[in-house]
Formats: sequence, structure tokens, C-alpha cells
Amino acid sequence: MLAQLKFNFSNDASYLTHKFHTYPAKFPPQLPRTILSNYSKPGEIVLDPFVGSGTTLVEALYGGINSIGIDINPLACLISKVKTTLIEPHKLFLIDTLKNNISQDLFYWQMGKKIDNIVPEIPNIKHWFQPNVIKELSLIKKNILDLPDPDIRDLAYVAFSSIIVRVSNQESDTRFAAINKNIKDGDTINFFFDKLAESKKLMITLWNNIVDKKVKTKIINIDVRDLTQFINNSVDIIITSPPYANTYDYYLYHKFRMYWLDMDVTSVQYAEIGSRREYSSLKKGKEKWEQDLIKSFKEMKKILKIGKFAFIVIGDSVIRKEIIKADQLIEGLSDKVGFKVIDIVSSKLSEHSKTFNPSFTQKEKREHLIVLQNE
Repeated sequence: MLAQLKFNFSNDASYLTHKFHTYPAKFPPQLPRTILSNYSKPGEIVLDPFVGSGTTLVEALYGGINSIGIDINPLACLISKVKTTLIEPHKLFLIDTLKNNISQDLFYWQMGKKIDNIVPEIPNIKHWFQPNVIKELSLIKKNILDLPDPDIRDLAYVAFSSIIVRVSNQESDTRFAAINKNIKDGDTINFFFDKLAESKKLMITLWNNIVDKKVKTKIINIDVRDLTQFINNSVDIIITSPPYANTYDYYLYHKFRMYWLDMDVTSVQYAEIGSRREYSSLKKGKEKWEQDLIKSFKEMKKILKIGKFAFIVIGDSVIRKEIIKADQLIEGLSDKVGFKVIDIVSSKLSEHSKTFNPSFTQKEKREHLIVLQNE
């Protein structure tokens, strides 16, 4: 069945809106594109219950396929929403208006005029942000809030989010340590303006490349372990990648972005599935991982039509120094959930993963594309 589904894609994520915002552990967009072109058709509904940055949804939009994305992380939902929202190009003049308003406020501020500060309550904020950066981020946020169009406002917020780690003292998107970056006056606003210009081009490209502009994309900020709000047997295909256990803390590396966007960091921290916090800090065992997968897959099964397929990309992990073979784990859980394993394609993580932690790609670990059928 999976002759055409391999892990040897080009991993080119530079087209459409795929590069809109950095996000860890993305799978190559060519993977959902290939699956959708072979196993779905326009008018159907694809579900990604761990939507992340919306890779599957962008490809569904391009293919004329309706989609639903779910994620417990509100930042993931916002990024996915913006990447799949078609904005008529004539409305993008508001981006230039935003830049002009920020430049005007910056001028008045430099002349000594008081500008309203909109600074979130970030613990130890002066450790993580230089004073000039705090002021410029506040000025940007103030003007974003004044935008009259909600879609343009969300677009600007995602552009804003994309520069926050760069101008903070956080070392990088994949290393949570404070360093001195020496961000100069004006750099924060210039970085934001550059991102706005790039974002505007990407949105025009998206508009020009989507043939069927009536395709529906829905994004919901909920926990996949409870999908009771959905109608049973309502989606035609699932394409998703659950977090790899004990590998990444999404809330941690995105926390400053979430603070500046007034999102609830704590709720994500405690609800995140598979986090390093659970398995490294709290020392939970693989049983917790199995329980979360069973809950998630049972909910997915309820809303997937009978006889239809779920395509799952998942990697091996290490919990309490034991390598957890994800393919074997899901095969063992499939009977408990009611899915039938149709096929598995595996690859060494070290051959294609760009993850930040070298230990994640140790030779024993593999990544798997697992096809399940709803019986």
C-alpha cells in the first residue's frame, strides 16, 4: 500500500506559507501532499489532531480538501489559522498602515512623548529581555491591537511572535538558556518590519495558488483526548504526528511568545502530551505515554469514518533509559483502540531529522509512518 510513501522527500518547506513561523519537529509538507493526492479527494475532510504549525492543513487547502486542525497549544492554533487563511490582496494595505503607525509612534517616543506600555507579566522579565527590546515589543503590540481587521491582526501577531525569541535573551528556539545578544535600539522593530514584508508576500502567494477558495479550514484549541464535541464518523482521513515522548517541551521554548500574545502558558505546560517535563523532570514511566496514546487514538477512531485510514508519523523515544519502539507500541495498542495496522514504513531518525538534540537521533531510534484502518 505504501510504495509511494517514503521518508526520502526533499523536505523543501519554502513554498506557500510553510515557512511562515518556526516550529519544532515539522514533518516535510511533501508527506501529507503525497498522502492526500493518493488517498483523499476534494470535498472530503482531513483531520490533524496534533496540528502543530499546520503543515497538513496547508497541503489540504492547496489540494481543495476541507480540513480540521486540533492542538492543545494556542500558539500552534494561531500559526495554523494564519497559514491557512486566504486574505484578499487588497486588504494587505493594512500591513503598510501598521508599519507607518509604528514608525510614527517610534518617532514620538524618541522625541520624549509618552507611549502606552503593553507589557505582559513575565517572571524575571529583565533577565530575559533588554529594556529597549521590551519597549519596542510593547510599541509593536500596541499598534497590532489597533488593527481593525481580525485576519490582518492575527497575521501581524504571528509575525510578531516569530521575532520574539530572536530579540529575547533566550539562546535559540531549541535551547532555553539566557545569553547576551546585545540587541541594538531599533533592531526589534526592523526585524518585525522585515517579517511583515515576508509575510505579506507569502499571503499573496497563497492567495494566487489556491484554486478553490471555498475550501473550509477549521482550527480548534482543545485536547485530542476529549473530542466529544465532534460528530462520530465525520472525517475521511487523519494525517498527524503526535509529540515524540520525552523529546521536547513545546510550552518551554515558546513560552515568551505565548506570554507576549497573552496566552496561558501554565495550562499548556501541565496538559502537554509527551513532554520532557513529564518523563525527565517528573520521572513518569512509559505507562503514562501508553495511556495518553490510547485516549487520543480512541477519540480519533470515534470521528473517523469506518473503513477509512489514519496516517501516523511517530518516532522512537527513550523513557527511563529504555528505548520505546513506537511502531511496536502502536501495534500493541491497536487492538485496544479498534484500529487495524495496515502498513509501516520506517527510517533511521539520524538520516533525516533536524531536531535540536543529537541524543534524539541516536542510531537505535527510528521514525515510523504507520497506517491504521478504522474497523
